[in-house]
Amino acid sequence: MASLVVQFSDSTQKTIVSYFGSLQDESQIPNLGSVQASDPRWGALVNLFPPSAQAVLPTPSV
Repeated sequence: MASLVVQFSDSTQKTIVSYFGSLQDESQIPNLGSVQASDPRWGALVNLFPPSAQAVLPTPSV
């Protein structure tokens, strides 16, 4: 399973606020990390979007 490149709201890594389709420069974007599609934090982010946007994001496997 491929890792998803995400940005967390802060260093606690409790909340994902952004998703990137490829690796990013850690010196330019704070709080970068990676999660699996099975991570509940990923599912929480995806559920914030309308169905039309969810259709183009990796499907949560929670």
